[in-house]
Amino acid sequence: MRTESPIVRIQRVIAAVPRGRVITYGRAAAAAGYPGAARLAVRALRRGEGLPWHRVVAAGGRIALRGVDGQEQRLRLEMEGVSFRGGRVVMETHAWSPDGRRRRSKTSSGPGRGRSAGDPGAFFPAFRRRRD
Repeated sequence: MRTESPIVRIQRVIAAVPRGRVITYGRAAAAAGYPGAARLAVRALRRGEGLPWHRVVAAGGRIALRGVDGQEQRLRLEMEGVSFRGGRVVMETHAWSPDGRRRRSKTSSGPGRGRSAGDPGAFFPAFRRRRD
C-alpha cells in the first residue's frame, strides 16, 4: 500500500477549505498530521495547482504575501465575504478547521495581546518600554 506524501496530505486539507473561511499555514500542516510544519504548507501551495491559495493566511490572520499578490489575496477573500480588522482576517469569524471545531485566535487572548513571546513586556508590565 502506498502512502500519501506530506505535500499531498496538506494539499487535500487546503482544497477542503470552504468559501468564506480561511486556515493558517500552521493549522493546515497540523490538520494533515504535521504540527509545527507551516513551511511545509507553503511548499504544498507552491507545488499545487488549482488550490484555493487565497484561503491560507499566516498566523493571526495576517496576509503574508507582499505587494500585488497580497492585494489580490485580500480582494479575493473580501469577494467571498471574509472580513478584516486592519490588515488581518477576523479569525474569530472566518477560521476553519477540518474537524469542524471553532478555533480561537492567539492574537485576541492572553496577557501579551499581540506582543511576541520574546518581549519581556508581554508578561511583565514593568519591562514595557515607554513609547513617546
